[in-house]
Amino acid sequence: MNPDPAESHRLHFELSGDPGDVMPRVESIEAFLLGAGCAPAAAQQVTIVAEEILTNIARDAWGGGKPGYCAVDVVADPRADGIEVSLRTEDDGIAFDPTQAEEPDLEASLEEREIGGLGIVLIRTMTDTQTYRRVGSRNVFEITKFCARAVAGA
Repeated sequence: MNPDPAESHRLHFELSGDPGDVMPRVESIEAFLLGAGCAPAAAQQVTIVAEEILTNIARDAWGGGKPGYCAVDVVADPRADGIEVSLRTEDDGIAFDPTQAEEPDLEASLEEREIGGLGIVLIRTMTDTQTYRRVGSRNVFEITKFCARAVAGA
């Protein structure tokens, strides 16, 4: 089935908070992006970012307590020269603004470097925009990435 090049495609699901639920959801995002016409390399970059975001939510959002609410929305919006993809998460976990998190010192040796933070670097370098806001008791985080279209017949 060829996607309608003028029609936005939308995917919505709720993440259970079980770390075992992350990879099947990430795989569904990749299949969705490929089905919407994104080039495989671009879809894979968004998928890597989605895995990082969803893993962090499942692992850290509720502070080791009982998982709460997390909704994920992915939109693939066709443009004349490609596809604008947005991935938005909304969770009721501990307030955390990844856009304000400090990047690790990548010049430091492994022994001197603090644990963590590489996911922030990955998200910032593999996406075009990242926005965060706290709405009531919920974290709302959204990334966007412009993706090339898949080449027909490739």
